[in-house]
Amino acid sequence: MATAIATTEQIGLDRHREHFLAFCSDTATQAVVDQVVSELMMSHAAIRKGGIKDAIKHLSEHRSPRLLIVDLDGSDLPLSDIDRLADVCEPGVTVVAIGERNDCGLFRDLLNHGVADYLVKPISPGLLQKTIGNVSDQAGPSKSANKLGRLVVTAGTRGGVGATTLATSIAWLAAEERRRRVALVDLDLQYGTVALSLDLEPSHGLREALENPNRIDSLFMERVLVQHSDRLFVLSAEESPDETLLLDFSAVELLLTELRTKFHYVFVDLPRTFNPCTQQALQNASELILVSDLSLAGMRDTMRLMSFLPNINASCNIMVVVNRCGEHRQGEMPRAEFEKGIGRKIDLVLPFDAKTVAAATNFGQPVASTKGPVADGLRDLTDRLCGRQAGAAMSAKGVWKRLINKI
Repeated sequence: MATAIATTEQIGLDRHREHFLAFCSDTATQAVVDQVVSELMMSHAAIRKGGIKDAIKHLSEHRSPRLLIVDLDGSDLPLSDIDRLADVCEPGVTVVAIGERNDCGLFRDLLNHGVADYLVKPISPGLLQKTIGNVSDQAGPSKSANKLGRLVVTAGTRGGVGATTLATSIAWLAAEERRRRVALVDLDLQYGTVALSLDLEPSHGLREALENPNRIDSLFMERVLVQHSDRLFVLSAEESPDETLLLDFSAVELLLTELRTKFHYVFVDLPRTFNPCTQQALQNASELILVSDLSLAGMRDTMRLMSFLPNINASCNIMVVVNRCGEHRQGEMPRAEFEKGIGRKIDLVLPFDAKTVAAATNFGQPVASTKGPVADGLRDLTDRLCGRQAGAAMSAKGVWKRLINKI
């Protein structure tokens, strides 16, 4: 793991990130923490006045540190507040809680909720130093396995149904409007269009990672990810169609796991043709978004993919999205017939809007950044993945009803 200051090549993954951050509600605790930081000569360290609620507010807007100390004093529901803290913290953060309650039950509950240790006030410099040393030694693969970002895979049941449009848009919404750290991966190394859709230059890093899995680590990812914004990073390629790619398919799981230790969400856009590389992504996916049109072929391939996934990932949640509805109104299947064929309800229907979608795509902008029913539907899809934002339920109710129930 990187411990030095990030270089310009590291494109911001660790830029403006504290290695150590403490929130202390009283001056005595703050003085102890300050003494330990000085004695350990900790770089990139900060101490702030406040409790866990202040930590939640701060980390919802700023990068998470590698080691976080939070004060539970003043919290009526410490476990609920710890869960809220986990929602805004980046994966891989080590959390140490401090408080006045000397309660073994609380200590066990905090450990079960992902806290590395709990210290009872008043804390001493020696105890805090020992705790920091212990949790730092425990950090690594075992800790990362406890908290990984969610892996969301998008696949088109047919070519041209707009799976890449959905992947880029929901990744952009999660990053820009939900303020989550997001990685977007395009696994079509030769014909993928994720970078093109976001007006970015693809790198050769994805091919390098999949051909040489031993190179995959934190520093390598910091070098090859292309930054779209301070919270959205893209990994894609644009290899020559006449080249033979010697991919090590086992590298996909290593690559995605490394990304999931650093990002709240990892979105993967799958190529149309399935292979061992895409199968690795599906085996680890939290959610699969199947994108189709209302055609007979779309219905058939939706059925095939839905029946295939439980064999390799029974816990994956499947969402079915019909895109470009109305493009071929005379030749489209009725929604009820499509749903009967696939044996379940469609989760979302997005209307055909050639003008808006084409304009955004040609200018390298996410469709979700525009206005109209398509952008509204994409926000509803993001709500399903990330949870509806506070105060948005009533305003989105009419939009959801219009998009889902009316074709």
